[in-house]
Amino acid sequence: MFSNIMAGGLDGEISKLRHRDIRERRRAVRVLFDTDLPRALEGFVPLLNDRDPWFRSKALDAHRRWAVAMGPASLEKLAKHRSIEARRCAANLLSEFQEDVSATALLLVEDEDLTCRRKSAAALLDGTTASSYVDRFLIAEDPYLRRLAVLSHGANKEQRRQGVDDAVQSVCEAALQSLSNNKEDLDEKAVLSLLQRGIDGGVLIDSAIQTHGEALIQLAKRAKGPTLKRLVNALKQTCQSVEDAQIKALLTSKQYIVVGRWLQGQRGDEIDALRWRLVREENIDVIERSRWIERLLGRCDEEELVDEAQAFSLENHPQLLLDAAQNLSTAFDNLEP
Repeated sequence: MFSNIMAGGLDGEISKLRHRDIRERRRAVRVLFDTDLPRALEGFVPLLNDRDPWFRSKALDAHRRWAVAMGPASLEKLAKHRSIEARRCAANLLSEFQEDVSATALLLVEDEDLTCRRKSAAALLDGTTASSYVDRFLIAEDPYLRRLAVLSHGANKEQRRQGVDDAVQSVCEAALQSLSNNKEDLDEKAVLSLLQRGIDGGVLIDSAIQTHGEALIQLAKRAKGPTLKRLVNALKQTCQSVEDAQIKALLTSKQYIVVGRWLQGQRGDEIDALRWRLVREENIDVIERSRWIERLLGRCDEEELVDEAQAFSLENHPQLLLDAAQNLSTAFDNLEP
């Protein structure tokens, strides 16, 4: 097939797309697609206006296949076309170009079609001149566009902070995530206000830890599941001592679950003393405390730790805790001399 087209010339096959005989036209479409030469795209542009829907669909397929190879200019006629399918095709292709496609995106950004507006806005906010468009989309009626704006690499701290105050939660959370990604914290008043709004606590963790005050306490009280896990991991990265302000604040406010989980995997006299203090805290769930003891089995070769477990097992505690402490003691006894 390829040798035939070389013999007859690519232009010859392109010209057949205008042939009076529909069979010749369909054959030319198949030949051009099989040979896969990007320059063939020029022959498909007129087919965007063909009365036959099959040829119109093939014209769109040709743009999807070859427009990127032919450069951003190949999208202009699509973007200006009266057909919504053509304009959507152009909008969907914007993200595939490495070159600047802002000229085409600007043709589509005010389109009546939602897909065209969103795709073109995304292209503008992802381009090299993104900072020029952030303010424009921060005040857009569509929350999706405001969300794109605060997540854009072209946004600055003030614009991200503006997004935090957005009435739509998804925009607010996107702005918070962007602040976190850029290592930019909120003050305690802002964090508390956002918690009251019911904003996902996971995106407030970094700021709450930096304030290490009421915001951290309120976040700890509400944290569950993945958010609790993220909070504990963030504390592990920030705090190395029981004297750190965050840990002291959590202990004072009796957020023992968070502190107990922060202790896991850490060693030291102060660390162990606090751990056994929390294990003896009756207000903490028994299963949670038993797990803290069980996780010490990997340290069963440490005599001081085992002595503490043996002393604990002689006290008055729920059987689940006593069994866990006894298992630690037994593990030590079974070590090879």
